[in-house]
Amino acid sequence: MSDTEQTPRTHCAIEEALTVVGDRWSLLVIRDVMRGVNRFDSLQDSLNISRNILTQRLNHLEETGILVKSPIRPGAKRMLYNPTPKCIALAPVLVSLMNWSRHWAEDDYGKRWSKVVDKRTSEEVKVEIVDSNQNPVPLSQLKIEF
Repeated sequence: MSDTEQTPRTHCAIEEALTVVGDRWSLLVIRDVMRGVNRFDSLQDSLNISRNILTQRLNHLEETGILVKSPIRPGAKRMLYNPTPKCIALAPVLVSLMNWSRHWAEDDYGKRWSKVVDKRTSEEVKVEIVDSNQNPVPLSQLKIEF
């Protein structure tokens, strides 16, 4: 192969996911919508985000099938943003990111951060890597295939 030829590019699932949710605001918008903050003004207040950036993020998340927009009531101009099944499937990712941040915080501040708990038991939840039979898979057994 000559220097001008490139090796065929492999497709990376992480890279693809980042095209959908890899900017500064998308996962925060998703987090808030999944916790029930689903009106534009409420999202803007919760996130302290500019209107134009929030509009861009909501449009992108709607276009990619993460959120669905619907009027508050028939004929209304104000919209509600609700999670789709594709959005809800991101819940383990959010839980993992939250747990990772709390665990690896540089100081005790991280111990006071938000956490995800089971409503029935108030126990903190965690995400595990399991096989198709729900058996835990140790990190040493993982292999990424392209």
